[in-house]
Amino acid sequence: PKHSLPVCLDVGTNRKELLEDRFYLGSKTPRLQGEEHMEVVEEFCMAVKDKWPHCLIQFEDFKTDRAFAILERMRDKVLCFNDDIQGTGSVVLAGFINGMKAQKADLKHSKVVFYGAGSSACGVAGMIVELLQSEGLSRKEALKAIYMVDTKGLITNTRGDKLAPHKVPFARTDGAPDMKELCAIIEYVKPNALFGLSGGGTAFDKPIVRKLCDGCDRPLIFPLSNPTSKAEITATDAYTFSDGKCIFAAGSPFDPVEYNGRTYYPGQGNNVFIFPGVGFGAVLAKAKKIPDTFFIEAAKELADFVTTEEINAGKIYPSLKDLRNISLNIAVRVVNTAFDMDLAEIERPDDVTEFVKSAMYNPHY
Repeated sequence: PKHSLPVCLDVGTNRKELLEDRFYLGSKTPRLQGEEHMEVVEEFCMAVKDKWPHCLIQFEDFKTDRAFAILERMRDKVLCFNDDIQGTGSVVLAGFINGMKAQKADLKHSKVVFYGAGSSACGVAGMIVELLQSEGLSRKEALKAIYMVDTKGLITNTRGDKLAPHKVPFARTDGAPDMKELCAIIEYVKPNALFGLSGGGTAFDKPIVRKLCDGCDRPLIFPLSNPTSKAEITATDAYTFSDGKCIFAAGSPFDPVEYNGRTYYPGQGNNVFIFPGVGFGAVLAKAKKIPDTFFIEAAKELADFVTTEEINAGKIYPSLKDLRNISLNIAVRVVNTAFDMDLAEIERPDDVTEFVKSAMYNPHY
């Protein structure tokens, strides 16, 4: 912990009430925009690298368009990653891998509807595309698995509006009709999974869940918006509306659900499963950079922590009580991946597991 430091960059504010508040401690200047904002972030990152060449910078809570722009600008200049984009993508990918196993469905034929098209949604979609490519699909084929829905409906290249750069890769180019209502989109797509990353609260009602079940025997329902009050559906409603058929995981914790004499245990796709191990492994290997491959491998490692029996019972994430061991294994996999990709700047240890274990912080006094 003594080697970690939280940093908040104050780049001003456009909120009138704060600018006029004499007790506001932040910078009382208009918020920096565009390239001016980027220059401040880049200057900070390069200063950190100059002082600590192997320091890892983890980006959190940047506005969607800035989050992507900053990651693309900095990822090859400093050791960094964006947890909202890549961490979320990785942890959801692990649940998706196990959910598809539970459905006994072929990954190559998967279809996923995203309700929400911000940085987290696009991060998850990007990870799924890379996973499908690793299964042998071309990028063009893999992108066909993604159906992304924003406030204007299904994102297509024929909708008529100017799309934000991060949405463009996921716009449908196959002549899919321009639809606004989620229920109609579900009926059209017949997806294996419905992921909620809108941050807007309840959105998946009974007709939507029923329509999901019409097209898939065990649909994946992941309301991933945090906190619990922002989730697109509760665990109780998901299990009840689907008659206990759905495989449920959320971004926030939900209590077990009793339905028709059976107890269901909602999964939680928490980024804390991913970012400690990825960051730790990258730092220990003194990686030159952090490619998306590290997060794909982390997702596979996390998925492997759940047994076949547990998956068949609808459990797709391990327990958080196993976090320390999960983080260790993910760090080991990241270190090995760094060597395999010729990104490590240390000599390969004889025993990578012991190397990582010996560097872990132990909170005992």
